Amino acid sequence: MIIGNGIDFIEIDRVRSIHNKFKKNFINKYFQNDEIKNFESRVLANNFAIKEAFSKSLGLGFRNPCYPNNISVSRDNLGKPLITPSLELKNYMIEKYGNFAIHVSLSDTKKYSIASVILEKI
Repeated sequence: MIIGNGIDFIEIDRVRSIHNKFKKNFINKYFQNDEIKNFESRVLANNFAIKEAFSKSLGLGFRNPCYPNNISVSRDNLGKPLITPSLELKNYMIEKYGNFAIHVSLSDTKKYSIASVILEKI
C-alpha cells in the first residue's frame, strides 16, 4: 500500500548561488550526513530535491522529526539514490506506518534536478 508520494523540482543555479554564499554553513545545515564525494552544485541540488520529495511523501515538509539532516542520501554502486532516515525519523515512521520501503527516482539536466519519492507500507 502506498503511504505517500512526494516530488521536488529545483534549479541547480539556485543551489549553486546559495552554496557560494553560505559555503560550509549550507553543507552543515542540509547535507551533514550525506555520502558526498564531490560538493558540486548538481549533486547538492539532486540531494536537496530527494530530501524535499521525501519530506513531502511523509506529509510533513521539513519539520520535526523530518529535518534535512535526519534524511541521509547516498548512492549504491550503480548510482541509484538511497535514503536512510535517522533513528528518530525511522522510529517515527515505524510507529506511524509499521514496516515501510522507500522508493527514489532522480533525474537532472544542466539546469534542473527533479526527484520523486514513494513510501510503501510493506
